[in-house]
Amino acid sequence: MTLPRIFVSIACYRDAECPHTLASLFSQALHPERVFAGVLWQLIPEEDDDCTEIPASVPLAQVREQRVHANESKGACWARHRILAELWKGEEFVLQIDSHTRFSPGWDERFIDMLRACPSPRAVLSSYPVPYTPPDLLGDPRIPIQVAKQFNDQGVLILHSRVLPYEMRPPVPLPSAFVGAGCLFTPGEALAEVPYDPRLYFHGEEITMAARLWTHGWDLFTPNDILLYHDYRNATRPRHWSDNRDWPTMSTRAAMRLRCLLARETASDPVAVEEIERYGLGTARTLEEYEAYADLDFRRRLIGLRAQDGRFPLAPDVAAQARARVFTDIFENNGWGRAETRSGPGSTLTATTAMRQALCEVFSELGVRSVLDVGCGDLNWIEHCLDGVDLYLGIDVAPAIIAYNIELYGRRKGMFFNVADVVNDALPRVDAVLCRHVFTHLPNRDVAAALENIRRSGASYLIATCHKGVSNTDIEPGKWRALDLEAPPFQLPVPIRTIADGKGVELHVWDMRA
Repeated sequence: MTLPRIFVSIACYRDAECPHTLASLFSQALHPERVFAGVLWQLIPEEDDDCTEIPASVPLAQVREQRVHANESKGACWARHRILAELWKGEEFVLQIDSHTRFSPGWDERFIDMLRACPSPRAVLSSYPVPYTPPDLLGDPRIPIQVAKQFNDQGVLILHSRVLPYEMRPPVPLPSAFVGAGCLFTPGEALAEVPYDPRLYFHGEEITMAARLWTHGWDLFTPNDILLYHDYRNATRPRHWSDNRDWPTMSTRAAMRLRCLLARETASDPVAVEEIERYGLGTARTLEEYEAYADLDFRRRLIGLRAQDGRFPLAPDVAAQARARVFTDIFENNGWGRAETRSGPGSTLTATTAMRQALCEVFSELGVRSVLDVGCGDLNWIEHCLDGVDLYLGIDVAPAIIAYNIELYGRRKGMFFNVADVVNDALPRVDAVLCRHVFTHLPNRDVAAALENIRRSGASYLIATCHKGVSNTDIEPGKWRALDLEAPPFQLPVPIRTIADGKGVELHVWDMRA
């Protein structure tokens, strides 16, 4: 069996630790034959000969290298970009580290296993490594969790970390909103989609990369075990800014570039935004969605409590966020065009008069005391059907709808609301799941996934809109078509009850326990 390969990116600026980093890289790998290192040496000839004295144990055939004079270097991000652009040969995984790093035994296999354990098909692992002191004094074991520290004077978010005791490490990687440049493990396709920006300098590298990866649809996770160690304390190592007189200009332009990208500012220096489209945000998710997830406000330079604590939920599925955007827009802009209800013409009191009475009778006959209303909308009609219900749970993918309902109904006994997606979010167990005029707006693949999700919830009954005898033409989220849940590809059985719900439309009731 061919092992997946790992490319390790190492930007070395006049660092005598780099040869020892390479030795640790290969000696601690379970399968060193699959590891390939790309090193960009930034050196002053003769002064930095010790930086390139590679130990004999390092397989030189697996080390790709380039050398530039330190005076030609434009900083760490420039170096990282160049390594990926010129030395990476399409290995399946990429690990980016700093040139002063040590490795745990079996790090290669453990990184891959850890990535596969992440609850996302598009996962990225990153954090700040545990410290070590050269040559090989490893720090106490703990699990670093990245958190937001502060915005600096240039409007750049600075990150740092808190730690979990090692004995309290989680069983799987934790969701995160941030990345650390000295420990970034990704599928190769992630950095092909999100190339490193060579015009950033130092501060801002990590938060920009985090936002770009996330908006391109990659989910960020914190490693749940120690795979790398980092030398944070070597004050004698030369830095780019100590050698280069132009570094203040580079740093100022980089901060301006970051504010243009994340704070939506207009740059006063055109050089600062050169090729910014190539190194911009993705379209799978919006910047506003990243700010909401990360609990940040880049324009106002605000850091929320979750960002301060480094506690994040699982990132919403990209397709779920696309659905949420569609239905949020419809709700906020009254896309169905009805003054009485933002849920559309089928949710007016006049349109639901007969259906409401019949539904109340079904609730009573079947002993339905708890209802999960999927795609609950603004409750214009359903609130008149709840007299015999003890527990009403309204869910919708659009946060604006849920906030609206909480404000209006949140203090009523037995009524609760939450943002959730019937397609892939865990659902509570209730007597009946109501999906009126919901599946008609979803693609067939999402309808099938939602039906399976409802089965897994343990609900006794499903009550959903059905149009008899139609062909189930597929659609994009938010569009509409008639839908027959008893026809292919869904093929639900004959319902136990049928409720008329307008011309050619019915609510069918299925016993999910059968």
